Amino acid sequence: MSEKDPTPPEGSRAQRIAYNEAWSRSLNERAARVTDALEATAGFRCECWQNDCTERIRLSSKDWRLVRAEPNRFAVAPEHVADQFEAVVTTYP
Repeated sequence: MSEKDPTPPEGSRAQRIAYNEAWSRSLNERAARVTDALEATAGFRCECWQNDCTERIRLSSKDWRLVRAEPNRFAVAPEHVADQFEAVVTTYP
């Protein structure tokens, strides 16, 4: 998985969704380290299934880490949930 090349591998829709979510999460992990140091709120990348998504989600690093505490949870912008594969667990303002 390249940071510069978010092109998902060939495979099933579920595999492409998982790839896109993991790629976005890897970028967000770096953003969380920066916001930890600054104790600020950051515009985290939406971790949805869409490989061309550019949405940002305003969260503190603490809130993002609450999402990240479970490996199968992702920070997703409103209306970006893949209903067949995902369910909303918590909504943040």
